[in-house]
Amino acid sequence: MIEGNGTLPESPHPLTAALIAALAPGSRVLLLGIGNGRHLPALLAGGLKVDALEANPARAAEAARRWARTPGLRITQARYGGGALPFAADFDAALATHALLHGTVADVATALAAARERLRAGAPFHFTLGSTRDPRFGRGTRIDAATWAPADGDEAGVAHAYFDETGARALLAGWDVEALDESQAARTAGAWAHPSGSAGFVHWFVRARRPQ
Repeated sequence: MIEGNGTLPESPHPLTAALIAALAPGSRVLLLGIGNGRHLPALLAGGLKVDALEANPARAAEAARRWARTPGLRITQARYGGGALPFAADFDAALATHALLHGTVADVATALAAARERLRAGAPFHFTLGSTRDPRFGRGTRIDAATWAPADGDEAGVAHAYFDETGARALLAGWDVEALDESQAARTAGAWAHPSGSAGFVHWFVRARRPQ
């Protein structure tokens, strides 16, 4: 499939593939952060219904134009946390392959809580978190003890939260954690978001569920 900009889409993130495999066709998925639409073909091909929430107004508008009239897909521009999510639905699963890398620790916690409120009991949430082993941790402008904004590069000035294992598990209190794996992210970070490269990036790959 060719995307709207004429380029071949990147392959889905491993967490996306794992989520698709775990869900029955017709399941409704909350996608936090649409990016360039990288995951939409695979999600929709799996027979899933997707409600995508994008915080960036320009990116949300472009995605809505590109994917207009796509069956099973709704796209809305709104923050990931800080209030009730806009969709009138409860979700069978949620996915965030990059959205929760950005913002402060408090922002990430708020987004997780907002998503949790809309997930059905036992529903999975697959997402990534920044790791303190990432070389960007501790560089740039310090926002809080675990949040830094790069001083230059593709994401200059954008807050990034980083977690060690203790911090990640504290953030996940109240979730049933199935997997918390630290991984080099050079092949999963998305070249569309990091044109200068993502060598050395380190993320936590999280597979969790809202408790029954």
